[in-house]
Amino acid sequence: MSKVFVIPDVHLKPWIFDKAEELLSQNEYNKIVCLGDLVDDWDQEKNLGLYGETFDAVEEFIERHPNFLLCYGNHRSLSRQLSVN
Repeated sequence: MSKVFVIPDVHLKPWIFDKAEELLSQNEYNKIVCLGDLVDDWDQEKNLGLYGETFDAVEEFIERHPNFLLCYGNHRSLSRQLSVN
């Protein structure tokens, strides 16, 4: 039977990946799925440092977990707007 570990919407909370590592060390999973929405948190839309921390955290997590799948989520258009502006 396959076991899937699900990471909820992140919304600029890079610590979620540290917590995921902690929980993943307690069991074995076939897949890891992040529901997306890496960006966009209340009153944080201009906090570029937090965007950097979050993207760094997810990149490091992906390197350690090749069985990681990322869904885009419904807030992806905001990240496109920020990268263009």
